Amino acid sequence: MSKSRRTIESLIQQGQLPIEYAESAALALEVYPSNRSWRVFFDTAALIVGVVALVLSLVFFIAYNWLHMGKMGKFALVEGALVITIIAYAYLVFVQKFKLIQQLLLLVASIITGSLLALFGQVYQTGADTWQLFFAWALLITPWVIIARLPALWLLWLGLVNAFIVSYLDIFLYLNAPTFIADNYFYQDSIQIAVLALINFIALNLWLATIDSPSNSTPKTAPYTSKTKLHWSTYVVGLLSTYLITYLAITYIFINADVNTITAPITIGSLLLWASWCGFMLWRFYKHQLDVLMLTYLCGSVIAVMMFWAGEWLLQGDNAFSYLMLAVLLIATSSIAVLWLRGLANKDNEAQLIARGDYE
Repeated sequence: MSKSRRTIESLIQQGQLPIEYAESAALALEVYPSNRSWRVFFDTAALIVGVVALVLSLVFFIAYNWLHMGKMGKFALVEGALVITIIAYAYLVFVQKFKLIQQLLLLVASIITGSLLALFGQVYQTGADTWQLFFAWALLITPWVIIARLPALWLLWLGLVNAFIVSYLDIFLYLNAPTFIADNYFYQDSIQIAVLALINFIALNLWLATIDSPSNSTPKTAPYTSKTKLHWSTYVVGLLSTYLITYLAITYIFINADVNTITAPITIGSLLLWASWCGFMLWRFYKHQLDVLMLTYLCGSVIAVMMFWAGEWLLQGDNAFSYLMLAVLLIATSSIAVLWLRGLANKDNEAQLIARGDYE
């Protein structure tokens, strides 16, 4: 909530601004987005969509004309596009103009690099494993990712790391793991999801420490107020972390594993990891810096895990009462979560109204 909007709401509550003039005051103080703001937004959105569509068109053009193009033609097209992109980026850096376009050019170069690696593998049939493609792709674009400092490019890099880990663990666990792990999907899935959950949890903390630096944390004078909202890319990483840790907590149910001396400790360990993640989310986004959307992720994870495990225990047979109990549980937990989140949002708004004028 902006300072101007808080000022208007405060004047209305104090009776100094009649409610019928509130909209005029909001327009005068630019509480609502101006025409210029909308133009800038649509210009930026059109630029990003156009750049991504352009680079994808290169990939689809080669795929569509695969049988009608020779090796040299395919490589010349992809490598030529990569060289032109790098030259354009170097020129813009030299003239120190169009910062966003510089970042987007590095994004384009990163995507073309992956296309070039895939093209090389297809043309020469190298027989390389899938994980090697993702690993090489992520490794080669790492300098550009660091230079660009573009959140979208960081997300691409994180996606490649996740794809590399999944592909590598599939082969590693099948070839090198003990027989009882290699022949059991539950053990394999548990290990894969646990590693991915750990990697993305670390990524979430890195996002919070860099893109959303600790300097943006909430002052102690306003314990329920978030000084600034998190960056949109942080919410994406938070959602990915939430999905993976939630899936880890219910892997046992999806695989329908038999309870034995190994399965039970793994399941308990997964639930303990999930509980630790819940504790961190509650501390970080409730006690340290309030963020309702992140707490919504937490509530969704808690509800999902409760519902899946309750269903595992209740739905042992075709019993109508069990279905009724699950419906009641879902309604109750969802209602409690909504009331809690709404209360936090109201506290956040109230704290912002009474905060200092320079506190945003």
